[in-house]
Parts: sequence; C-alpha cells; structure tokens
Amino acid sequence: MYENKLKKALFEKIREWGKVNEKISQIEDEAKNLSFDELIESNDEYGALCMQAEDFRSEIEELLIDTKYFPLLGLTDKQKMILDCFSQSPSLDYDKNIEKHLDLKLLELKDDMKERLGKVKPLHLTVNIDPRTRYFYNEVIRCFIYGAFEASCVLCRAIAEVIAKRFIEYKGYSDLLVGKETQLKKLTVPGILTEKLSVQKDVIEIYSKITRKADGILHERSEKAEEKDALESVKLLQSFIEKFPKTL
Repeated sequence: MYENKLKKALFEKIREWGKVNEKISQIEDEAKNLSFDELIESNDEYGALCMQAEDFRSEIEELLIDTKYFPLLGLTDKQKMILDCFSQSPSLDYDKNIEKHLDLKLLELKDDMKERLGKVKPLHLTVNIDPRTRYFYNEVIRCFIYGAFEASCVLCRAIAEVIAKRFIEYKGYSDLLVGKETQLKKLTVPGILTEKLSVQKDVIEIYSKITRKADGILHERSEKAEEKDALESVKLLQSFIEKFPKTL
C-alpha cells in the first residue's frame, strides 16, 4: 500500500541525494583553494549539483512529512542508519533532531494550511455514516490541510473501496469479491456494482475517478499529486459517500 511506496520513494531519494553530495565533495576536494562563491562562478557543474542536492533535500523533507501520517514500520538496521546519517548531515540544519525540524517545517506551512482549511470547510459530511468511515474521512481532510496530497488521494481510494465492498457483502455477493471461479474473477468492483446491484452510473463514474488518480500514484513513479488533485479527490469522495446506497 501507500506506506510501502512511501518507504521506497524516501530511501531512493536519499540514495540519489547521497550520490549528488559525493560528487559535490569530490569537486570541493579538488578545489580546496577556492571559496564556495568562486567555485559556483568557475564550475557550472558544481552549481548545478548544489541546486540538485537542494531539490532532493526538499523532496525528502516532503516525504518525511508524509511519514507523520504513515509511520515507517519494519525498518531494517541499515535503513535506520541511513535515516540517521541523513538527519545528521553537516549540510542539514536539523540540530541532530529530525523530528524537531519536521515540526518546525509544519509550522512554516501554517499559512498554506489555513488557506487549505478554508477550501475544505464546506466539505464536512452531513450524512449518517459509521464512525470508522467518518474517522478515515477526517484523516483525508487532515492530510489535505497539512499538504500530504498523495496520502490524501490514496486514502480517498481506500475509503471508497471499503464502502463499495461492504455494500457488496451486505447485499449477499461477497463470493464475487473472492472470485474463486474463473468467470467471477473477471468482475471488478465497479462491474459488480453495475451488473449485480444496479448502482447508478454517475456513482460508478465517481468511484472510477477516485481510483484512477490513486492508482496512478501507487503504480506510476512519475505520477505526483498536487493540491488541486487532492482537493478534487476529496470532493469526489464526499459526493460518493452522499450518493452511494446506504447499508445502515
């Protein structure tokens, strides 16, 4: 799920960041008589590498903020060491406390967070749903406010899928979800909702839009979620919850 993708992306970025910093160190060792400003002016590659390292650091920080909502579980000793080395790098102003640093980063985002809060205020659910679904919907809103856009999109998909599957089970078609027979395996969740339960077409379309965006994030390395993507997913999820047949 998203936690595994997050972990993979984080350590890949740290590896790339480390390689760039190795190249930067080599250039600095070969030109010890030059100051930083002189190196920037005389060596185009050095300047480009410094910018690249900064970009990687920003991307890593964004991924680490996501871990506030999706904690990294099952880390190996090597992975723990890599994270520790990253947090204690001389080029980072973490004061050897990455958690404190991330908390400060979140505070810096407070103005953006207030703006995003205003955008989702009208999206509070008014329909009667079970407490667990409401809890996860609130987590989607929280992720959006804090700028964890990919997490927000992926959670929207998970919630929509749980609601749909619960309804399928409630109607007595849980065997179709298992799909033990070859013919049954061909039916997707939207297929079951359409062919067996006659759920309205517009509801199925909303479900498909939510899942397509999340699937792109989960399976395409180049796919990234921006604020507008997450907000659209939240709006779609709210509409899906309000229009979907109720089991209560």
